[in-house]
Amino acid sequence: MKMIIYSATIGLFGVMMFIIYWYKYKELPSDVWKPGAAWFRAIIYFSLCNFIIAISGTLEEILSRPFFTLEQVSNPYWIIYCAFCFIYGFLAYWILWSRMTLTFDRKYYLVPEIFFGCIWGFSTGGILLSFYHLWSLTGLVGLPLYFLSYASMGLWQYFIQDYFWDIYVSPEHDTPKSIIIKTLACHIPNVAITLGFLIIWNNYGIFITFFISALVASTIFQKFPAPWAKGNFHAPMTKSGIAGLPHGAGYLGDVNIIHKRKKSKCT
Repeated sequence: MKMIIYSATIGLFGVMMFIIYWYKYKELPSDVWKPGAAWFRAIIYFSLCNFIIAISGTLEEILSRPFFTLEQVSNPYWIIYCAFCFIYGFLAYWILWSRMTLTFDRKYYLVPEIFFGCIWGFSTGGILLSFYHLWSLTGLVGLPLYFLSYASMGLWQYFIQDYFWDIYVSPEHDTPKSIIIKTLACHIPNVAITLGFLIIWNNYGIFITFFISALVASTIFQKFPAPWAKGNFHAPMTKSGIAGLPHGAGYLGDVNIIHKRKKSKCT
């Protein structure tokens, strides 16, 4: 009963946010990026994710399962794999991702960024976990469960990230080159490695924690503006994709000019 009430509340909240968003920003051109509009879009998406997390039974499993067991923390293989996932995520997002991200001299808003990153991480980790959870209910185990879960996660992330998030939520923060490198060195391996941890050890809470860590870093290092931030922001550049729909292209201007501006300010 509690999950039904929670699901209904989240669903209603998402609908309300959509109505307010439509009323405030329906005239906003697609090539103009506003922090307030981006936060509304993100909140609507988070509501959808959390609605699915709840109705799929995933949230109930997260809350009912222990974060880890005494047997696991006594197992050196569990410790090594868990540490490997966190270290890889740290290197991929807190080091590599941060160094390959454009910020266009945006200001830090650290508290809103951490808040946003935590919700983004829980929502993303939770929706991906829901795919795994639903496939596991079929009785699949091992490699079949891994590959079907991974395929579902990959398709969801590809379309959401490329055709929604990188156009309508995030300000411009990539180049065509950085998109390729981040995809191959950060996003794909991160899902593959953490899903392996989930398949073997079945720690729902820790799986989500991996994504919270990664996406808090992503939010901070792209300097995601607070909803009240003022100024002009680089809207994401797009190109035609599947069925002619726009998707994220990355910044197509001269990146060297941006780097020169940074150096001149430092000196």
